[in-house]
Amino acid sequence: MLWNNRSASQTAAEYMKSIIRRYFGPGVVLIVFLAGWYALAYGLENNFSPASGTPMIIPPPHRLFEDIYGITRTKILIAFWISLKTSLVGLTLATSIGLVLGIVMAQARWLERALWPYLIALQVTPIIAIVPLMIKLVGSNFAARVLVTVIISIFPIISNTLFGLHSTPKNMHDLFTLQRSGPLARLLKLQLPAASPAIFGGLRISAGLAVIGAIVGDFFFAKGDPGLGKLITQFFLNSQAGPMFVTALAATLLGLMLFILFGLLNKRIVGRWYEGAISQ
Repeated sequence: MLWNNRSASQTAAEYMKSIIRRYFGPGVVLIVFLAGWYALAYGLENNFSPASGTPMIIPPPHRLFEDIYGITRTKILIAFWISLKTSLVGLTLATSIGLVLGIVMAQARWLERALWPYLIALQVTPIIAIVPLMIKLVGSNFAARVLVTVIISIFPIISNTLFGLHSTPKNMHDLFTLQRSGPLARLLKLQLPAASPAIFGGLRISAGLAVIGAIVGDFFFAKGDPGLGKLITQFFLNSQAGPMFVTALAATLLGLMLFILFGLLNKRIVGRWYEGAISQ
């Protein structure tokens, strides 16, 4: 009985240590961040002067939600849904196109050499430089926002898919050669499973980029209901600092949601057989 009590105490102590190791660092960073936020908010001149009617430049955390009620809250929720829809549609298209391109380029090296420079050029081209062309092609609407999301988020999927497929161990290729496996069997049974960790790494990066694409698309293509990006601009122009910061936090939350979603998929699909996925 005494041994069991000691064992239980040791287990509880080890569990507490693991919790502290995992959350102590992020907790300290959060406290420092909030302290800096309060110092900046209260340090700005005329930040709080109700008598003069001067609007807050940067509201402290506890005053963020003072003006979030009624119509303002509804606007943020609608904009959140529109940006979520834009991100999901764009990310789905980017994933489909990126995976197909990555697989085809990995199987045909001449195609990889032909397309790779132009994919890099597309990745580094500022969106604003091709906005007029996009307006001519698809208009200033939801489709244009989705196109921006695809352009911004597709490159990590293609590059990680290529990297994963090219990183398949040579000895495993030799084994499939001895078994006289065809290209399709080699791809489905060897290369894609081996590339899955890299592919999901690219998907997690692209999930965050898809939200950035949805926000950026709002700034250039304003037709239709405003997403989070357009709403941030409206609150800024109306000197509504609290709602503006809350909308920015909603955009951050959206990015975290998609990132965590692909992290969970990574653990569920890849983590069963790939040890490295468990710790990510």
